[in-house]
Amino acid sequence: MAYNSHPNSLKNLKPLLTSENAREYQLKSAASRKANNLAREQLKLTVKQFKEFKDSFEENPVGAVDILRILMVKALDEDDLVQAADLAKSLAEFESPKLSRIDQTNTEVSVSDLTDEELDRQLKEIIKPN
Repeated sequence: MAYNSHPNSLKNLKPLLTSENAREYQLKSAASRKANNLAREQLKLTVKQFKEFKDSFEENPVGAVDILRILMVKALDEDDLVQAADLAKSLAEFESPKLSRIDQTNTEVSVSDLTDEELDRQLKEIIKPN
């Protein structure tokens, strides 16, 4: 059984690489490798700085909040305002928690525990006309 193929179907199998876009792909690849190498070097530097920091504060343990503060200051020094803002947002939750995170206690009062006068007063407060 022979299958007839559309003449344009073979065109899709041809490589789209030409001498013009090959140079463009080469430049993109080189830029990507350069960015990866730079990121790798910055990570090495950050790990080295952390080890030095850890060694200098061996007797005083450093908590997560302290690390967030240090990273925020470092981001500000590097003029990375977006990262500094994200870190400040994280720190704000530790320094001033939202009201919903504060422990609240609710006491339930049974109707059988109230006197008739107290029950009448509470019903009037609920049904109070506006």
